[in-house]
Amino acid sequence: MATGAPVPHWSTALTAHKPGIIALRPLGFGDILEGAFAAMRRNPKTFFGLALLTSLAILLFVAAIVALGYLVVTQIGSSDAADVLLAVGALGGFTLLYVASAVTAVALTGMLSYPVGEAVLGRKPSIGETWRRTRGKILRLVGLCLILFIPVVIVFAGLITLSIVAFDQGSNFAGAVGIFAVLAASVAMVYVGIRLALATPALVLEELGVVQSLRRSWGLTAGRFWRTLGVLFVASFIVGVVQQVLAFGFQIVGVALGVAFTSTVSGQGGEIAFAVIVFGITIIGSLLASLLAQPFLAAVSALLYTDARIRKEGFDLALIRAATGSRVAG
Repeated sequence: MATGAPVPHWSTALTAHKPGIIALRPLGFGDILEGAFAAMRRNPKTFFGLALLTSLAILLFVAAIVALGYLVVTQIGSSDAADVLLAVGALGGFTLLYVASAVTAVALTGMLSYPVGEAVLGRKPSIGETWRRTRGKILRLVGLCLILFIPVVIVFAGLITLSIVAFDQGSNFAGAVGIFAVLAASVAMVYVGIRLALATPALVLEELGVVQSLRRSWGLTAGRFWRTLGVLFVASFIVGVVQQVLAFGFQIVGVALGVAFTSTVSGQGGEIAFAVIVFGITIIGSLLASLLAQPFLAAVSALLYTDARIRKEGFDLALIRAATGSRVAG
């Protein structure tokens, strides 16, 4: 064909069938996982860049808390009091890390839903473009995180507390009922969590509010619970293996560095320094694991959302139109 000749309509339609990381049709199990890897591979600067920025934000926050705790502990003369504060500080540090990670994970998943949606159409948005498109949704994403996590914390904390109090008061029957209630609540939370798993990409890609995104996810996952659970389970298993390997490796490095450093320091100062070094290296390992895991999970979530819309709403036709010209609307 001569240069500059018009492209036949049938040729455009065929190339639009897979303009990006997935074929524009109902997706199979492998298509979703493969598409998630393809999204990160084709646009690593945006995916890993945003994950790195959020990880650094968590690192600086936790490091500041750890440094403050270290200064407080070193000013205490009593060894017993210092040990108690050190234990409490370590528990508090891990709690803060969990809360900060949960909030930033939801926010990062939301932000990365945009480049995944664009990657479906064969586009590679930069970090700057992704930030401009999603920054106005950060507060809604934080609100979504709070709605998803606070009820879970309250329910489980309440049930566990009641069980402990019951056993402490000698009421074994009430304690056993409490344990079964915790198990029942766990099953219910898994079900609700899967049904609401698509709320984050829906919020970003369809410009929805928090409550609307929850309703949207509930509708999209209707009749698709086991499929959604299976994909998310496998994706989480892959991520979990990577995280465990990294965590174990960094813990070994932390202990080795701690022993090497504290071999020249004796007494309470050496014990505190050892704990701080091990804790710090462990945190770095956890953040590195998150850096690799979060983009993958975000891509899987966004592709599950896309697949649900394709199967329920014929969204592939809108995507084909968008890939051949106009931008796709939510």
